[in-house]
Amino acid sequence: MPILFEEQAETIVNIKPSCPWCLTPGQQVMIQTVKNLCENSKINEDDHYYLCLSPDCASGYFSQKGEVIPKNALSVPIWFKEKLSVPVYYCQHVTDQQVWEHVLISSVAAVLRKFKHTREPILAASVILKNPAGR
Repeated sequence: MPILFEEQAETIVNIKPSCPWCLTPGQQVMIQTVKNLCENSKINEDDHYYLCLSPDCASGYFSQKGEVIPKNALSVPIWFKEKLSVPVYYCQHVTDQQVWEHVLISSVAAVLRKFKHTREPILAASVILKNPAGR
């Protein structure tokens, strides 16, 4: 059995699976998130799923075994992959466009009052199920 130096062991542990379409390392997400946002896709319960972090790739999620779920198969848009108005706070359906419109016509204090619910504690399950990154 080969002996690994500490630096080599750290490197091996930090290797993340890459998207099969663009080769960008992904961010692991919980299986519940994938199942909730990809209702019409076949999800392998015994696999690990990752969010493709490339803004230019058409992949939404990919599995450790190489399965790809296109971003257009998700029930919500992935904010960093879209150019149109998208949710920035998925649980309350607040879009980037709503925030910018409010900033343009209101003071910062008014923005904080209007969207104060974003500072309130939220149920972790709600975030896991509604945000593509599961956060």
